[in-house]
Amino acid sequence: MIPLGPIRRAVVKSAVGAARFRLTGHRAPLAVTLVLTHRCDSSCAACGVPLNPRAELDTSELLALVDHLAVLGTARVNLTGGEPLSRPDVGAIVDRCAEHGMWTVLDTNGHQLPARIAELRRVDRLMVGLHGPQAVHDRVTEPGGFAKAVAGIAAAREAGLRVDTVTQVGKHTLATLDWVLTDAEAHGSRAVFQLVQASGALASKAARRQLGDNDELRRAWRWLLEARLAGRPVGVSEKVLRYLCTWPDYSVPTSVLPHEDLHCMAGQVSCVVESDGGVHSCLPRAGAPAARNLRDDGFDVAFASLRDEACQSCADTPCAEANFLYNLNTPVVLDVARAGVRTIFGGAP
Repeated sequence: MIPLGPIRRAVVKSAVGAARFRLTGHRAPLAVTLVLTHRCDSSCAACGVPLNPRAELDTSELLALVDHLAVLGTARVNLTGGEPLSRPDVGAIVDRCAEHGMWTVLDTNGHQLPARIAELRRVDRLMVGLHGPQAVHDRVTEPGGFAKAVAGIAAAREAGLRVDTVTQVGKHTLATLDWVLTDAEAHGSRAVFQLVQASGALASKAARRQLGDNDELRRAWRWLLEARLAGRPVGVSEKVLRYLCTWPDYSVPTSVLPHEDLHCMAGQVSCVVESDGGVHSCLPRAGAPAARNLRDDGFDVAFASLRDEACQSCADTPCAEANFLYNLNTPVVLDVARAGVRTIFGGAP
């Protein structure tokens, strides 16, 4: 079991930084998502990332960036892609984050974990896609994906790493939610659930077809809420599940108006650094403003140029979770405390 020390340090730093922002307006990159690459060793039906190749920061640039983020007070780093294990230097990046005491999460399909596990000893949390039993998982990802993901998860757990799963919520997985939770219960892990990314730069043309009907999706979020209230290992806070139950149209995942009491904190206490060095408030989407690049301007100038996003709320689970946390929403903060922090302190900012 991972000691709670690093988690607590990250949460304290995040809480202090969020409170400072609310009191003084001081902006700092408390949570940073590093998109290491758009390359991937898989071709999931709903994902458009590998179809949009980009240049990549080299190892020295990434390590220097991590060093600088530590100076700026970054508490949490999420390493994602594409498939971050497509880069041979991912272990060095994980180690540098750990040296600075950053809470480090790595998103992966799990396929390369058996061969790369020794490089990831210092990662705090692995998030591995698992979308149901073989037939469903392979339909959502690609043929053979289930066997590779399960082998990767087993290798990571055998090595003593903290592994939680992340499952798309869409029409193909609606009947598998109980299966995913049963698997998590069997392994003492948490299962995070996220709406299919059906719009914007992250989606493929097929993604909308995987989304499903609004009423079906709302029933799925209500089922997950009831499961969490019953004590099952749903790695999404009660507040966010209730929030998702009331989202008006899941095919329109962002809103220019605050939904409930959520106010977007992207670009103020969190940001995304794309593989080519572009610094964004949030994960790139259609219509997003052009990003400054740290290669041209340095990270500080690029981050300072970020402004409030036009959208003020969204149906993306990790983003909603992070925004409630950084808004110091009392139910979510208490939910984190009761869950020992690790339940929901992960994923993209």
